[in-house]
Amino acid sequence: MKELEKYFLLDEFEDGWGMDDEFICEEQLFDYCVEVLFIPDEKIDELNMRNDELEIVLKDLELEDMHEDWYVNLVKNSKEN
Repeated sequence: MKELEKYFLLDEFEDGWGMDDEFICEEQLFDYCVEVLFIPDEKIDELNMRNDELEIVLKDLELEDMHEDWYVNLVKNSKEN
């Protein structure tokens, strides 16, 4: 069985979250992922901003997660790695 993708890069963001600001704190990244992308907080392993791209690393993924709306949208909106 193929392992679920855990690494995602996003370069397009919802307006009003300041994701294009020069300084972005980890709490802001976490809030964006939970409140805008609807990623369950227990699935988030690591978040970073690299060259205006949000790097998301997930953990503890289960087969059922691949059918969840938040995961499907993350796969659709992620840049190719």
